[in-house]
Amino acid sequence: MTIGIAAYGPNAGLSILRALAAVEAVGRGAIGGFVSMVALSSSGAVLRAETQQGGSRGLFPDGFGAAPPDLTAAAVAGLISSGPNRPEPLAQFTPALGGVGLVTGHRMPNTAGVSGRQVNEEVLDRLRQGTSAERAVDEVLRANPLADAGVIALTVDGDLHAADTDYVARRGDSGRAIVGSRATGAVVGVLHNSIHPYRPLAALAAEVALDVMQPADRVDGWITIRAGAVLRAGTENAVEIDQDGLVEAIVVEDHRFLTGAWSVGLGYQTLVVRAGAPIGTMLLEPYMVVRDGRVLTVDGRPEQSVPIRTARVR
Repeated sequence: MTIGIAAYGPNAGLSILRALAAVEAVGRGAIGGFVSMVALSSSGAVLRAETQQGGSRGLFPDGFGAAPPDLTAAAVAGLISSGPNRPEPLAQFTPALGGVGLVTGHRMPNTAGVSGRQVNEEVLDRLRQGTSAERAVDEVLRANPLADAGVIALTVDGDLHAADTDYVARRGDSGRAIVGSRATGAVVGVLHNSIHPYRPLAALAAEVALDVMQPADRVDGWITIRAGAVLRAGTENAVEIDQDGLVEAIVVEDHRFLTGAWSVGLGYQTLVVRAGAPIGTMLLEPYMVVRDGRVLTVDGRPEQSVPIRTARVR
């Protein structure tokens, strides 16, 4: 039963909704029913959305664009989802405190522990006391090895940890993923079980969420490659542009391309150089036909605009 997702970063609220929708589109089993979602606004408000049926579509039937902007734009967000019709209030599955953080998970993170308190509430209380997410989760789960629970803890500053009790760790249909990091400005944690195919789903959900927060293909600008651009030999593939973004030369490490007819691709995230200094990388790889060191066509045309990202220079 259940999948739990938590994320920290720009538009974390939207990111976990899209992650859940991706799992719903691919998976089958304990999915598409109830959802309890929580987010913490920049002002410290605890924002909630929930449904007993329909999964992400039941949560926002008119699409995620109709969701409250504060919810989708929140930098700290978490949810839990499974089959339909779980005990009310659904907020018991996703406790949160403004200025502190939130706790979600899978299986039954709201189950009572040996202390008599809900496992997830006990983890949240430790976060409130300043305990790290890893220590808070591990200490509570270690004290409750037979609890049917896995927990994801996330603080308002992006400290995230996800783990299962010993009991849940023995399952053969569960998944776990943590991608990104607080240091890079975005991190996602996922725990799930009873959803098939189970092996890829945690990574899928985590990567979809991270892609919403920090898309690797975010466009910062454009350059133009035209027929007639010259190729020259170098030690690394690159394009050299002028001040207007027009490619003046294409540097190729395979020197065979300088003579004869070739179809040429420049590879992944090719460097963009201006005035001798790298300024970014190409986000798309155009298909070029060249002859005797000059470009004949770019993607079958005499000219092509190519998006670049200036923030990622190797």
